[in-house]
Amino acid sequence: MDIHCHLVPGVDDGAPTLDHGIEALAAFFDDGIRRVVTTPHLDGGHTQSPRRARIEAAFQELAAATRVPDIQLELAYEVRIDDPEADLSDRGLGLSGGGCLLVEFPQLALPAYSGRMLEVVLGHDWVPVLAHPERYAGVGAAYGWIARWREMGAVMCLNVGSLLGEHGPEAERVARRMLAAGEADVVASDHHARPRRSTTLRSGWDLLTADGSPEAREAAHALMVTNPLAVLSGTALTPVPAIETGSGWFDRVTRRLLGDTR
Repeated sequence: MDIHCHLVPGVDDGAPTLDHGIEALAAFFDDGIRRVVTTPHLDGGHTQSPRRARIEAAFQELAAATRVPDIQLELAYEVRIDDPEADLSDRGLGLSGGGCLLVEFPQLALPAYSGRMLEVVLGHDWVPVLAHPERYAGVGAAYGWIARWREMGAVMCLNVGSLLGEHGPEAERVARRMLAAGEADVVASDHHARPRRSTTLRSGWDLLTADGSPEAREAAHALMVTNPLAVLSGTALTPVPAIETGSGWFDRVTRRLLGDTR
């Protein structure tokens, strides 16, 4: 189950064409994914703009054209919290009917008042699902914010690509630290249907379960199945067992998945 990806064609930095979106869905299906929530970018200050209608039309085109009918395809949004007066009242913005809203901070930077920004979301009676918390510049040096965001009630949604170094060394270090501390709640692909942003959940599953332990499999299942379903349905999250990624097996498997045989 993938609750964060960019497959709606031609509306953001995700799938550039309809064919790209269809190909990505086929790849998801081949990897065993049967439910996909595609989440185009939307600025919080423009939730009622004509852009919404263009996105919804493009989504309907993708849904009608897809050749993998066994995938349950849904539309939500990755809302950039860029306006303290943002109108987030429309429940159609959220992830299915569970009362959760996928959000991101602007410019992939750690904002000075991130807590206040999440309060904007909470004030509209949403549970914030914070996209790629490991990617915000400076979060490694200010790691305590992860715990504060979670204490406020935000759900931490890692990018699977961060675990494979797709977003650079800082994001990888922070993602590993979150897993080791049991502070990650969900893992999603953030797949953009482009060559450099095409990691799917299968790579993350293989990485996290590579040591073959029941604990690792339990954690991977919580991150990629149980908790994403809880987000979509509005039920309680399952605590994720800590996954220690500092041992050599993690690095060896990462290199293998990336095609590095050293």
